[in-house]
Amino acid sequence: MASPPLVLHVSNEHPPVSPDYGFLRAFRELSADGVLRHEWIAPAAAPERIAGLAAGTRPDLVFVQSPQPHRWTERGVAGLLRALGSPQVVVWEGDAWGGRKRLKARNVAWLRHADAVYSVALGAQAELLRRAGGRPVHYVPHVTPLCFAESPAEAAEPRGVALVGSRLTYCGIELIADDGERARLARELARVPGCELSIYGRGWRGSHARGPVPYDDQVAVMRRALITVGWDRFRGHSGYFSDRLPIALSAGRVHVSSRQPDLGWLPGPETGLHLTDTPREAADRVRDLLAAEPGRLLADGVRAATWARAHLTELHALRHMLSGHLPVPAPRSGPWPAISALGSV
Repeated sequence: MASPPLVLHVSNEHPPVSPDYGFLRAFRELSADGVLRHEWIAPAAAPERIAGLAAGTRPDLVFVQSPQPHRWTERGVAGLLRALGSPQVVVWEGDAWGGRKRLKARNVAWLRHADAVYSVALGAQAELLRRAGGRPVHYVPHVTPLCFAESPAEAAEPRGVALVGSRLTYCGIELIADDGERARLARELARVPGCELSIYGRGWRGSHARGPVPYDDQVAVMRRALITVGWDRFRGHSGYFSDRLPIALSAGRVHVSSRQPDLGWLPGPETGLHLTDTPREAADRVRDLLAAEPGRLLADGVRAATWARAHLTELHALRHMLSGHLPVPAPRSGPWPAISALGSV
């Protein structure tokens, strides 16, 4: 019997490497099911492994995860792929790019050797990646890590509103697109009567600022609140939202955030997700939600968590990306037919 296909996973994890993030848990599940074999490297954590990698490794596919932590060059990528036997290459680009945030040469080095590129945004982002690499760009949304989706709910009684997200400025100038709207949202929320507001992330000052939150602690912070709020950057990018949206849903809280183009496949208010077009509209929605019975909000949050865990995890995204290249079953239920229908550039 032939062995399952071997996937070499080039991770973007920094030291210390966590076994729970960056698709590692999803790969373990597919490996345990006998769908594939998985070998991985984290070049930013162990660059010395790259030189000896090809000695006995002949993968069927190389899965590259947002490669910028390691200083890849086109020559280095080409040499590695030749040594590996010229396998298929799938690149997942999990960052949004544009404006002052310029695409890096180390990303382009892999884009130009990819057979397919998957991006968390279409529109201008996909066109940028296609021009840089000359390869088709397909859509895959941000999803929640399995460790968050599977974490048990806490018994503490939630209260107040939590806005999670950094605000990066230099001499008063917003460094990343749409951080100005995020700041306006914070000001609007502070004016909502009875809104017990906590703001988590870098760059905030004032009585509501609670400082940065380690990635691992996001769900715990969100679960302490009755309502969570976000506001995405790069709002002109079709289909884009950060992983904070699915993480908030999986935390089991009603979530209010910004509406970008091509997000009609996401659930709506009946499932605890409220997308709005302006910071003022978002603050007004929070005001209305605070007037509702807390029990109703918590019930909506339970539905949000159930939906996210059933449809929007790393395992779903990984199956979606690999299914066109290996005998891996694609997700067929929930939003994935609509996600697939958004096509490619």
